[in-house]
Amino acid sequence: MQEKILTPKYAKNRKPVKVRKPSKPIDGINHRLLREQAEAAAQAEAQAVEVVDTIPEDDAAPTREELEAKATELGIRFDGRTKDKKLGQLIQDRLSAPTGE
Repeated sequence: MQEKILTPKYAKNRKPVKVRKPSKPIDGINHRLLREQAEAAAQAEAQAVEVVDTIPEDDAAPTREELEAKATELGIRFDGRTKDKKLGQLIQDRLSAPTGE
């Protein structure tokens, strides 16, 4: 049996367009790519400088690890299904409750 060879379908009466590869320079270095990479590096460096200048805010929500540590310190029972919001609320309730002394 002869296998049917599948060929891609082209537009009617048109030949496929060959994708052109970039030409190789005589000295072996593609200066256009080097220039683009240098510009990209300069932009990335400028953005990195802007990020370093900003001061991280301490108003961010506590992480899961911080919540778990505080909950175990206060003796609050929780498991993996306990949401961060609920755990934070339990901690707030325990801290605001009267101590009984």
